[in-house]
Amino acid sequence: MLNMNKTISILVVDDHPIVRDGIKTMLEMGKFESYSFQVKEAGNILDALKLVDQQSFHLIITDSELGKHSGADLIKSILRLAPEQSVLGFSESDDMNVVEQMLKAGAKGFIRKSVDTSELIKAITAIIDGRLYYALDIANSLIERRILGKTFAEFHSNNPAVARLSKREIEILKFISDQLTNEEIAKKLFLSKRTIDNHRQNILNKLGMNNTAGLVRFAVENGLLH
Repeated sequence: MLNMNKTISILVVDDHPIVRDGIKTMLEMGKFESYSFQVKEAGNILDALKLVDQQSFHLIITDSELGKHSGADLIKSILRLAPEQSVLGFSESDDMNVVEQMLKAGAKGFIRKSVDTSELIKAITAIIDGRLYYALDIANSLIERRILGKTFAEFHSNNPAVARLSKREIEILKFISDQLTNEEIAKKLFLSKRTIDNHRQNILNKLGMNNTAGLVRFAVENGLLH
């Protein structure tokens, strides 16, 4: 769990200095109530691995393409060196194969380079808290391709949060991930809309979330798809 008033150490790996500088400035110069950031930079895999070998980071943010190498290559190398290290991928590429490769390599999340400060902070804090994070458009694309459920099942199984849900709640969560309304779910399960309303609220409470987007992301990350 992320502590209040904590300094978060970040390593940004990108072969474009302007991107690294932009993220460094965004984080170090931003005014955040509960934490501050200390950001280091690397422009290639070798420099990144040297820094990882020298110190630990709360999170590493890496581009999907690093010159002759890929972000997936870097993630694999990092996890061989520091198996517990958390990594967040980011890219402007629309190629979902790139996203899949980074998730399979061990990334705990994926966002766009065009992300605003608010979502970047959400992604960072979520991963540091032990959760996964995906930009909503990426999560939706992965749902369509049925990729994310598979990769999560392969690399991130046995999430204790799933165990807190009842069989009925998991069933309803699957319908929610299919974008069904409470009324539509009620008809499919031959239950009242009020019962579904209560189940949805219970799911939100158990998972510590407050909106449908969070539920969809959780379902995707844990392979809870029809």
